[in-house]
Amino acid sequence: MNDAALPPSAEAVQTHIEANFPLIYVVSWEEERVCEHLGLLCSLAFEPARSFVTWSSTEGFSDRSKGPDQAKGDPMGALDRIIADETPALYVLKDFHPYIHESRDIVRRLRDTHNALRDASRAVVILAPVIEVPPELVKDFVVIDYALPVGDEVHQIVEHEIWAHHHRTGQRVEVADRERLVFERMFLGLTREEIQRTLRKMLRVAPRIDLSLSDFITEEKRQILRKTEILEFIQPQDDLRAVGGLKNFKHWIEIREKGFSDAAREFGLPVPKGILLTGISGCGKSLAITSLARQWRLPLLRLDMGRVFAGIAGTPEQSLRRAILTAEAVAPSILWVDEIEMGISVFSDSVESGATSRNFASFLTWMQEKTAPVFIAATANDIDRLPPEFIRKGRFDEIFFVDLPEENERAEIFRIHLESESRTLRRRPLRISRKRRRATPVPRSSRFSCRRSTNVFPRTAASRSWTSTATSTAWCPSRSR
Repeated sequence: MNDAALPPSAEAVQTHIEANFPLIYVVSWEEERVCEHLGLLCSLAFEPARSFVTWSSTEGFSDRSKGPDQAKGDPMGALDRIIADETPALYVLKDFHPYIHESRDIVRRLRDTHNALRDASRAVVILAPVIEVPPELVKDFVVIDYALPVGDEVHQIVEHEIWAHHHRTGQRVEVADRERLVFERMFLGLTREEIQRTLRKMLRVAPRIDLSLSDFITEEKRQILRKTEILEFIQPQDDLRAVGGLKNFKHWIEIREKGFSDAAREFGLPVPKGILLTGISGCGKSLAITSLARQWRLPLLRLDMGRVFAGIAGTPEQSLRRAILTAEAVAPSILWVDEIEMGISVFSDSVESGATSRNFASFLTWMQEKTAPVFIAATANDIDRLPPEFIRKGRFDEIFFVDLPEENERAEIFRIHLESESRTLRRRPLRISRKRRRATPVPRSSRFSCRRSTNVFPRTAASRSWTSTATSTAWCPSRSR
């Protein structure tokens, strides 16, 4: 067997089967892909070869040797057959988790199955998109998260779709060699079917595949996030050129952008983990994150921690797990946690301190140990409400304090907004004048936040030659802590 043909997740399943683990829980949305891999394992990886049998409530067993439609719609009958059949085999039970959740008899029969298959050359794989393991079966199951396509597998999917398109239409498809690796990396986080679907849309538009078609991939990832109530896909509008001040932060962004490149991986540099922006409300922290996403050309996902811990979209455990898995699914990406102290205060003040504390601890562990290229960008108005273990070194690469803008930075903010509104400075130059403070508008706004600075002038006919009418947030200086 060619080991390179199967992903590490399939090899993990093989290892547990060879070690006589009778019950395996595989978490994946890709039934067809997982069954293809497990079928190859049964025919090529084991000596002697094992039968590969699937079961679903609508079709029964795929092996018709015991009779047509055997155990169709009968989960208890399916387990009875598995226990009674002594043929070496691997049984895959599709979407079996609702029966585990609803029936105590099914839970008991699964424990009987575990005892019966413990020393036999048979194993049961429950294949489902979500985890439903009751406390009685925690010690009997091993859970494997089946990874999405990466690397060579993505390359093979792309090559197969190009070949299939040429076979159907007779049209040759050109792929830019220099952009091939970057283009295939953009498919990370999509299932095989989603990659195929996206490629087919691309090939209907243009006969050449290059980075100019990357919007198709972004739209597919946006569709994934529309199906969840916890994460929101944000489309950035402005890059760092629309930012006034914050020079040290801009410099950090330019340097760390290279941390996602292949050259950085080959050199051994770690992937950037994240940043925390804290400071006065209304000073542009949110604009900072959106500009960062636009500068790095990465998907921006906003996580509402309050909704997670409030249980609006399910239990906090399930919501947090779905949010993390979704962020990793569309990686490389930026996970934006806005006003994170508000969400953390939910679990800090919660009566159910046990469960919520475990959820927060799992989130901290994920921040520290995550391997997927998910960059965490958090903002906080009151950093004193954050626990020390959250802001210690290792959670974030850097912490920046966002203060009120200084005089030269306010002038830059006004210039940016005037230019965005196509205004000219015909009557009065926009400069800092310490001798004529009353005649020059900029110093009089020294106590203004960036948002107020953009609205400091009245919209009158007398001032329209130098007044900005922009209302969007502007940057203010940041100092690294």
